[in-house]
Amino acid sequence: MRPADLVRYGLWAAVAGTALRNRKQYGVPTAWLTHLAGNTLTLFLPDVVRHINAERIPDAARPVLRTIQRRTADPRYAGYVAPLALGFVLSYPDFSIYHGRWAERTVLGFGADSVPHAAAAYALARLTSETITTLAEELPPAHALAPLTGMAARNVDALAAAAVVLVTLIWEVGEYVAHHAEVEKTGRDPREVNMQWSLPDAITDSIANLAGLLAAIAVRRRAARVVHNEPQRCEEHKELHKHLL
Repeated sequence: MRPADLVRYGLWAAVAGTALRNRKQYGVPTAWLTHLAGNTLTLFLPDVVRHINAERIPDAARPVLRTIQRRTADPRYAGYVAPLALGFVLSYPDFSIYHGRWAERTVLGFGADSVPHAAAAYALARLTSETITTLAEELPPAHALAPLTGMAARNVDALAAAAVVLVTLIWEVGEYVAHHAEVEKTGRDPREVNMQWSLPDAITDSIANLAGLLAAIAVRRRAARVVHNEPQRCEEHKELHKHLL
């Protein structure tokens, strides 16, 4: 078993423990059940796709399966899904960063929850761009998706940004709906329910997500420049070696 696998399983155990504690503390399933289900999917996806027999699926879908298998088999996958899991673990009632004294500590309006938001956006952008690039490599030229995927691979930053914007929108709308549903169902003070939402917090979360996205784009472009310049450096080294001889 690889260290990356142990990380995933450890994260799931922490998520499950947090879900059970939140269930006991808040009762309503709007937050703990959705987070448990979502993190279970992301954390165990490598184990699921690893056992799918490519021979049993249509030829046209095999490049997609190989893409998912390659990306989830990469040890970095554990790091990409970790921010989502850790962001939920940090909602543990005894040391939550979303309630109480930790939530009240801010810097220029940004609370501690801005860190998992930025990290999750970074991970989503990186995983999106790497998945698109891998799919472009896996698809044969004659495949129906090859032209569209090739165009996507040339615009991975724009698609990564679209993914982060879409997920941010879905996340904030979901938090808003869940927050009001919990208040209505439990009759508690809005500050005491599990899912917290406010317009200022939504704005700072979105800014944090933007920061994570920009960091991911910068890292991808830097890595691409290194790969692009490597052949030229090799040729320069060869020429220098010939000159010295």
